Amino acid sequence: MNRHLTLALTLAALTACGKETAEDPAQHACDNAGVVGATAAAVAEGESPAVLGEDQPTLYALTDGVPGYVMLIIEADEALLLFADTADVVTGLWDDSDADILPEGGPNELCPEDIPEHFDLDLSAGTYLLELGPAAVPEVWLMLTPSEGHGHDE
Repeated sequence: MNRHLTLALTLAALTACGKETAEDPAQHACDNAGVVGATAAAVAEGESPAVLGEDQPTLYALTDGVPGYVMLIIEADEALLLFADTADVVTGLWDDSDADILPEGGPNELCPEDIPEHFDLDLSAGTYLLELGPAAVPEVWLMLTPSEGHGHDE
């Protein structure tokens, strides 16, 4: 191979390695469906709930017949997407004024079999309580991600 061509291809490859691209958040969720980055339990009302972190796919254990709770801590006003691997398990989102602000959900259009429910959330900085159940399933996979996508190194 020509040395100049080899050098040009090598430089192009090195330049592309550090390039930031915005990944579609719905595709990002599909790519991570079933991936478990952490496990926790949704706790009973009044107990100290685990925090659902951004881009941290988490499997939450549920207690049969009673709702469980998970905390969201939002650092700055942000549009987020919440993805769940089971429909009708996310049942409420409470802000500090005790108002249920959970919007209507729908399937992730790119992989509705894997993620049958997602929610578009427009949240202000603060702490929120996410209600899960009561549900007939023992666990639910959740992932919270920015709705505008995020940088991804290629």
